[in-house]
Amino acid sequence: MTQRDRLLVLLDGHALVHRAFHALPPLTVAKTGEMVGAVYGFAITLMKVLNDLKPSHCAIAFDRPTPTFRHEQYEEYKAHRPPAPEELKEQFGRVREMVEAFHIPIFEVDGYEADDVLGTLSRQAQEQGLDVIIVTGDADAMQLVTPHVRVLTPRSKGMGDTTLYDEEEVLHKYAIGPAFIPDLKGLEGDTSDNIPGVPGVGRKTAVRLIQDFGSVEDIYAHIDEVAPARLQEVLRQGREAAFQSKELATIVTRVPIEIHLEDCAVAGYDRALVVDLFRELEFNRLLPQVPPSGGEGAEAAVSPPVPPRGEYRVVNTPEALDDLLGRLSAAPALVIDLETTGKDPKQAELVGISLSPAPGEAYYIPVGHRLLEAGPQLPLAQVLELLEPLLRDPGLPKIAQNGKYDMMVLSRYGVELRPLSFDTMIAAHILGEKAVGLKALAFGRLGIEMTPISALIGSGAKGITMAQVGVAEAAEYACADADMTFRLKEVLEPELRDQGLWKLFEDVEMPLVPVLLQMERNGVALDSALLREMSQSQGKEIDRLEAEIYASVGHQFNINSSQQLGAILYEELGLPHGRRTKGGYSTEASELERLKDLHEVAGLVLEYRQFMKLKSTYLDALPALVNPRTGRVHTTFNQTGTATGRLSSSDPNLQNIPVRGDWGKRIRQAFVAPPGTLLLAGDYSQIDLRVLAHFSQDPHLLQAFHRDEDVHAATASEVFGVAPDRVTVDMRRVAKTINFGVIYGMSEYGLEQATGLSREEAARFIAAYFEKYSRTAEYLEATKQKARDQGYVETILGRRRYIPEINASNRQVREAAERMAINMPVQGTSADIIKVAMIPLHRELESRGLGSRLVLQVHDELIFEVPQGEEAEMTRLVREIMSRSLELRVPLQVETKVGPNWGEME
Repeated sequence: MTQRDRLLVLLDGHALVHRAFHALPPLTVAKTGEMVGAVYGFAITLMKVLNDLKPSHCAIAFDRPTPTFRHEQYEEYKAHRPPAPEELKEQFGRVREMVEAFHIPIFEVDGYEADDVLGTLSRQAQEQGLDVIIVTGDADAMQLVTPHVRVLTPRSKGMGDTTLYDEEEVLHKYAIGPAFIPDLKGLEGDTSDNIPGVPGVGRKTAVRLIQDFGSVEDIYAHIDEVAPARLQEVLRQGREAAFQSKELATIVTRVPIEIHLEDCAVAGYDRALVVDLFRELEFNRLLPQVPPSGGEGAEAAVSPPVPPRGEYRVVNTPEALDDLLGRLSAAPALVIDLETTGKDPKQAELVGISLSPAPGEAYYIPVGHRLLEAGPQLPLAQVLELLEPLLRDPGLPKIAQNGKYDMMVLSRYGVELRPLSFDTMIAAHILGEKAVGLKALAFGRLGIEMTPISALIGSGAKGITMAQVGVAEAAEYACADADMTFRLKEVLEPELRDQGLWKLFEDVEMPLVPVLLQMERNGVALDSALLREMSQSQGKEIDRLEAEIYASVGHQFNINSSQQLGAILYEELGLPHGRRTKGGYSTEASELERLKDLHEVAGLVLEYRQFMKLKSTYLDALPALVNPRTGRVHTTFNQTGTATGRLSSSDPNLQNIPVRGDWGKRIRQAFVAPPGTLLLAGDYSQIDLRVLAHFSQDPHLLQAFHRDEDVHAATASEVFGVAPDRVTVDMRRVAKTINFGVIYGMSEYGLEQATGLSREEAARFIAAYFEKYSRTAEYLEATKQKARDQGYVETILGRRRYIPEINASNRQVREAAERMAINMPVQGTSADIIKVAMIPLHRELESRGLGSRLVLQVHDELIFEVPQGEEAEMTRLVREIMSRSLELRVPLQVETKVGPNWGEME
């Protein structure tokens, strides 16, 4: 490597951190609430620079908090800039910590800006024979570009899309060379730095003057030649400003600082130190991007640290399998982890089985590797036949990570796994972990960086399956999975017990797993023909709306293009714009709602979008998801998908089907009961409000529910100050909105948007509500204070949501956290209630030998497929079990309905 082949990358610390802060949404560390959004954005940039540019040397420059010589020369320099927010200032310490962990030297000098330091370092590096790339978000650095200095800067707010500027790129962008950038700013000024320039001279004029005459000095040396005369006069009057502005804009390259290249070499940093810092900051996703710490400019990939290896063995002979069976039969518990050909447990084929009878010990049984050179394997049928007694043994507790997946796969081979006593993914979720994948948990909880699956099978179009991986590679990976699962169980179980969460885990979440498994296997019947008919009908509606939209603006355009729509709304039609986005001004639903009364096109586009979403998400997509073997749709229910504990549904998501409106009802009509059966729904009535009444002990709410009154009418009576029989439909509507809005921390603005009231009316109604329901107001404030004091809120059963960001200095982050704190105990308890009901209902169906089966859970509703003749018994059973699921200070009320399909039930 010659000297000129070496590359020094210089990072503009302040510019990059500021850009990251404004580009990314607020991000906090889950455990502590520390704000790290700017740190994360900077880390992304740093990883990209180190991996893509592969510099031999690296350094970073920061601004000092002291005034610079420019402030002394011009008092107004950057005077218009507001002080940096505290939540940004607090993050610079972490950025410095990260830079130091990578052994990147920091340069900063009192009296000078980071730009000056970068200019000086780049000059010195060139003189020592290095090429330089300056990474910054500040366009001022363009003046430093030379044949051996380039500037890498983002095109937009993020760092994903960048441009590398050399002399040609700068000339293309500015129409002048890099050396003339200070002259350009001397003439036109720079509003971002409050540099005045010459009043009356804009960009085009400044560029033309530089092209014609050269520098500011040359322009004034030939001032008599400047035309027209008016411009000449403008320049004469602005002479002092021009020279001062150029001086302010010129980056100094002679700062009293010296670069020592040996200190800047990218080599030999302590990777473990970086990994520990990323672990503390919960930057788990960036781990694979941490570059090697080997020699300068090293390009060879270095594998991440291998987990402390236990006793891992491949079991691929009958004798070895016999020995393993003997070892497993003596184990107090057993971890099982399957390797398969895919992520969908309803279709994936078994490739191998990994088992761990104790931490540090694991075995891999290959049964489905397809490589010719894979080595000896055992017949799948024989392995399952011999393992089945152990897998079904009720006295041998089973442990897994996402065990429902393994249970589903095994059930397709006729093997029942029971009892699943500990699922590390569910345990971690209950303990408040946001990333509950095995690799993230091993890193976060054990400090072990595991091999990602992509290292074995790749990703995207070039990816393979585990069946195409060699046995030895798969065994090492699979055994580590089983081993780490056991180690995690040893860590997570004591935490669950210490934090009072064991009962929730053992009595609710773990018994729920086989219930959800059975529901997924059951699936739900679908009338695909009806959906296709509806799709055709909806297509005609969409065509009609398209025509009306075009007619309303007078021409055609791409309705699905937010940029084209924005141009029509805000430029062509001149409607008042709102929030700005990367692509222009926002055209999201809230903005269109705001514009509905100003122009008909806004309402038409909203309707068009709704119809398009219904058509693509349900009418067209659902028939394609029918399992050809069962003729039914099989969704997946997730226990770790929400922070409140509610179940979520995916592939397909059946919980987002619209409840209101004609189309929502018609889509639900496509979920049908097969011949000889009916659908029965058990639905909790106003469960969230009943839970709120329990928590708040508000006498008005308690009384309304104990008397079985219409709680919304009762609220309207209280808030509007009228007798119950004088409550109008509109009054009840407003009261209902407030009742439910309270649970979500609704503001005056939210009530205004939801009801059409004026802001003053909304404020008055909310004030009246909290005056009448003062105990509710006290409860909400107490809940927020509890979250501030202890960092979490909890449900009746002790389920927690950690909200450390409730003490954040950022008002937006803090207020969002307050809404979470208010909402979680109510929604989480409602979720617990329906989960608790599902478990005994499932058991009763089995113990009574009924043909009825639970097929769906959607929010507060359970849906059963019931053979004709079992309706009466099932109605009694559902009402009885659901109504006594959890004891509250108010009765739980359950409504049951029966019908031929989900949309037509009475």
